[in-house]
Amino acid sequence: MSIKLKLHRVILLVLNQCDGVPMPENVLVDAAALLLRVEAPTRDDIADALKDVEAAGYAAGLSDDIAGRSWTLTGKGTHKARQLR
Repeated sequence: MSIKLKLHRVILLVLNQCDGVPMPENVLVDAAALLLRVEAPTRDDIADALKDVEAAGYAAGLSDDIAGRSWTLTGKGTHKARQLR
């Protein structure tokens, strides 16, 4: 499995653990890097994977001036994450 596919999987699984509570992007990036530390993804790798997951309709990233960007699963993403368990 490619690192990109592993990142997609990790992003979905981590966000699913949040149970609908938005996760700050920096925390999500750190979690993905930690869970895939053997593969050593770069921050750019993770950012690209987040864009892919968002483009596929699995997650939504929302920005505000105070907290920055946060991510949460869509209904489609929750369904996909449950399939990955």
